[in-house]
Amino acid sequence: MAKQTTQLFMGIDLGTSSLKAGIFDSEGKEIGFSSVKTSIICSSPGMAELNPEKIFQSFLDIVKQCIKKSKISVNNLEAIGLSTQMHSIIAIDSKGNCITNAIIWADTRAKKQAESLKEKFDYEKMSFNTGCKVMHPAYPLSKILWLKENEPHLYQKIYKFITIKEYVLLRLFGDFFIDYSDASSTGCFNIHSFKWDDYIMENVLGIKPDKFGEPVECTYALKNIKKEYADYMGLKCNTVFIIGSTDGVLANFGSGVFDDNSVSCTIGTSGAIRVTANKPVIDPLQRTWCYYFGKGIWVAGGAINNGGLVLKWLGNLFEKQLEHEIKLFDSKNIFKLFDHYASQVRPGSNGLIFLPFLTGERSPNWNASALGIIYGLTLTHEKKHIIRSAMEGVIYNIFSVYKVMIKLNKNVKKIKASGGYSNSDIWLQIQADVFNKNIETLNINDTAVLGASYIAMLATGFISSFKKGLSVMKPYKIIKPIKENVEIYEKAYKKFDELNSLLN
Repeated sequence: MAKQTTQLFMGIDLGTSSLKAGIFDSEGKEIGFSSVKTSIICSSPGMAELNPEKIFQSFLDIVKQCIKKSKISVNNLEAIGLSTQMHSIIAIDSKGNCITNAIIWADTRAKKQAESLKEKFDYEKMSFNTGCKVMHPAYPLSKILWLKENEPHLYQKIYKFITIKEYVLLRLFGDFFIDYSDASSTGCFNIHSFKWDDYIMENVLGIKPDKFGEPVECTYALKNIKKEYADYMGLKCNTVFIIGSTDGVLANFGSGVFDDNSVSCTIGTSGAIRVTANKPVIDPLQRTWCYYFGKGIWVAGGAINNGGLVLKWLGNLFEKQLEHEIKLFDSKNIFKLFDHYASQVRPGSNGLIFLPFLTGERSPNWNASALGIIYGLTLTHEKKHIIRSAMEGVIYNIFSVYKVMIKLNKNVKKIKASGGYSNSDIWLQIQADVFNKNIETLNINDTAVLGASYIAMLATGFISSFKKGLSVMKPYKIIKPIKENVEIYEKAYKKFDELNSLLN
């Protein structure tokens, strides 16, 4: 067993497409990392769910694997911080049994209920109180209404509505607690009074606040894990768990974005642009969202549905052909092969514009019915043009969010990249050219996992103040825009924007 000379912290992220765990020393240096993929259930139109029991078992497994791979002594593990995907909702009965699966952000079955919020209720008040574009089905608010209208017999049995992280904590500790940012992402939480919103509880849902968990600070500590789970994971029963925050918020902090001088840009399965602020940042046009993190801090930004999942879709589309080509080009994975193809195409993809709305879209237009379009196809276009245009389309889309954010907050000077796309030099170069800004990257495996660990450090006193960064949060690489590419992309983005406006 490796000799430990410093305190260790674990961060765990309950993501949409995978669960990840990392162990770090008090400077943020990664000691070990483990991950496991999840399977989204999409058996009917609009459905996007996760099996809570499988998620819980995967949680136990990655903790066990991470400890084993790291070869650490758990006596040196000071605390475990948690990160979670936003907008999940599970209905449970009074015995803690799941009545539903975890309905996630990508589920669009509640479109009708979401749209009805604007017609039936004080929509402006709800949006201001919650900081959320509540008329979009990504938010659990409309999903609860969908359950009420479509599953009335099931609805009568519901004891509480909880998120996927709450379910894991319920299984481990038997308690119902939710951190402020996870609560904020439900569309039911007041980001000014820091409690479940009175208007929504009384007028929209017609339920008591105790149907939800108790909101607490991100540094809230839980102890005394049930022995059977502690033994399985290889932990001590008194191992401290810190409730943490949501993945988007923690990607900010894991990137070292502690104020409004920088934005973090994350593209994984989905994508987002975020800024940290010491007051609510509310867009009067409701193109973006604002969630309360805690400790007098809010995180504002905009999220897109369609990030890396667009390339995943392309990979599935060309699966058999690409399997052969991966071997031919000696690529490690399909995304490296995509980089290879995209590098063969000049900026602008020979006039091809890809509107990547494969699962509707959130910010800035919040059109759950938006459809993907490949515009400008000619006989001159090949597979490599489609691949690069897809990468460009994702960047165009997130640039449209960035343009809104810098209007709301004019202090932004730096852009810090994280998520799967930050491993692609060509994708980062596309972003630098479209944004006409330097893009900073970090030598960090996963910023949300590091962010969860960072909160554990803060909660246990190993970090003196919230804005004290770690050495690993300094830029590892800076991608600079190329002048001639910037000029090409100015015209290409204008065309993207024109086409996008036709859909909204």
